[in-house]
Amino acid sequence: MIKYCSFIFLIGLTSNSFAQKNTQKGLNALTQANFGLAKSYFYKDLKKDSIAAAFGLSVFYSQAFSYEPDSALYYLNSCSQSWKKATIEEKNARLKWIPISDSTIHELLLELAQKEYAVVLVQPSINRAEKWLTNFGKLFTNMATEAILFRDSLAYEEAVAAQTAAALKVFISSYPDAIQYDAALALYDQLWYQEQTSNNSELALASFIVSNPNNPFTAQAWMRLYAIYAQQESITAFAAFIESYPNSPYTPQAWKQIHQFYLKPYSAEKLAQFKIDYPTYPFLEDLAQDAELLLKKMYPFLQDDQFGYTDQSGQQVIAAQFDDASAFVEGLAVVSKNSLYGLINKKNENIVDFKFLDITATEQGYIAEDSSGFYLLSRQGQFLQQKALEWEELQQTLLAMNWQNTPELPQVVSKYEVIQKNGKVGLNKRGKNILPAKYEQIISPVQATYIFAKIGKNLHYFDSTGKRLEINDLEWFLNAPELASFTKENVAIFSKGSKLGLLDTKGRIVVKNSYDAAQPVYAGLWPVQQNGKWGLVSTSSKVALPFQYDQIVAFPPFGFLIQDARGVGLVDSFGKVLLQPEFKAIKSFESDLLLVENQNGLGLYNKDAQLLIECAYQRIIPFDERTLQLSSSKGLAYYFLTDQKIMTFQP
Repeated sequence: MIKYCSFIFLIGLTSNSFAQKNTQKGLNALTQANFGLAKSYFYKDLKKDSIAAAFGLSVFYSQAFSYEPDSALYYLNSCSQSWKKATIEEKNARLKWIPISDSTIHELLLELAQKEYAVVLVQPSINRAEKWLTNFGKLFTNMATEAILFRDSLAYEEAVAAQTAAALKVFISSYPDAIQYDAALALYDQLWYQEQTSNNSELALASFIVSNPNNPFTAQAWMRLYAIYAQQESITAFAAFIESYPNSPYTPQAWKQIHQFYLKPYSAEKLAQFKIDYPTYPFLEDLAQDAELLLKKMYPFLQDDQFGYTDQSGQQVIAAQFDDASAFVEGLAVVSKNSLYGLINKKNENIVDFKFLDITATEQGYIAEDSSGFYLLSRQGQFLQQKALEWEELQQTLLAMNWQNTPELPQVVSKYEVIQKNGKVGLNKRGKNILPAKYEQIISPVQATYIFAKIGKNLHYFDSTGKRLEINDLEWFLNAPELASFTKENVAIFSKGSKLGLLDTKGRIVVKNSYDAAQPVYAGLWPVQQNGKWGLVSTSSKVALPFQYDQIVAFPPFGFLIQDARGVGLVDSFGKVLLQPEFKAIKSFESDLLLVENQNGLGLYNKDAQLLIECAYQRIIPFDERTLQLSSSKGLAYYFLTDQKIMTFQP
């Protein structure tokens, strides 16, 4: 950077030898911070000596007090051009009274360039960066390289922030050498794809595919276009897709879907008719072998810590060789080797190679994961896109394709509005007061006809209009919010004298209040406790099950679970003991079966408490709609619900 003292030194050397010229006087005035006088001297010399005056003005406009970068650059360029054209004699003559040279001009330009670049960094804008490059880029190439990177970065950030394909296209065309070019091009391709196909219509997707054959998202467009037809799940739709897009990458899959839908349920007659109806089916040679395998049910078995597959008779079909193995679904199974997952068909052919960290089956297809991201596969194991998806992209794609959609449950909305006043509560209904705000607690079951409330130590009942039922002297009790509602049999649990009984909607006592604790009424029977033991009484006060149990709870639709010191048992809705209380646990299984557990393991009973599977297994889970998979220390077995028999692997 120029040190102004150099001008003072040169002026001092010449001031005693020659009459001072205007520029020299101006430079001298600058040393004394007399900027107005200096400026007037420089302008006086513009016509007499433009080189000297331009030099002086460039110094003047470079000072902090009088800083005008455009003027400083203008006079520096003017001085530089005139200086280059001057003769040696002219240059030497000026050097005698002002410190001008190629190096001082360069130093002044460098100082100005540095100052202006600092402004660009502090007040970043593309226009400022472009202006700097125009003014100084050719003179200072090292700084220009940095400025170009900075400008490109600003332009890229601005284009990305706009989130439009048009903004990215401007960047790409304006800055083809930017290091962000590839990233901008990739984002442009993505945004262009999203904008052109945002309405997810067949016309938009087909137009995009035709107009953008090289776009990396064209494969996704094909996937979405095929999904429009595939979601109809009909032979007509798949045939229409083939007719409309015969050269699509999904045409083979459409053919296989036609084959799959046509042959459900599979039969030899349907296979023969399929060949007649679809003579151009491109996979006819595979039909015979596939037909046999499609009919064959196959089950994983475990041998020496490896999984294989057996048929329904227990005979080996695929030897044990996998670390993990799933059921076959539509002819494919997820299996793993060496901790990597793939897909095989029933011929044990690799449909998807063993290279994925995980493969998850869904109703619509498969999701495969490797170190680079996620991939979507069809039910036939075909990749629906070639580029790995990030987690966020996967979720967006699944949403766009309506994969794994869960219907929203209808919300149950109370027909009453709770009002509060002075720590008490009341009820409104459509703006009309039903109960005044004078109760400690109000219970208004959504499906029930009657409301009940706590006031002091008492419990009062009301109909839906707020009219109180003529039932007197009812006590609020511990589990009243759960037990005091009227059931579909129009009975409710009440408390008087700290004892529980049953009453009807007219206030008549159905079962006398003589019990210490109770559970809700179910199927006309009431689990109650008396003298520390539980039993069942009917709504007509008859004892249906003696008071000898530690606990009784309703267990719909089977009846009631009973428990004593021996364990858990089951009685039906008439009070008949179906299973003696000798189990660790009894649970509902597959809606109409009973999963039980004792010291030997898990077993299974039907709804009539008939034994289906002895207690001997560590795990019992559904395998398909007609088969259960049983796990024990000996390996895997299968229970066929229709035949009521167990199949194990026969080595």
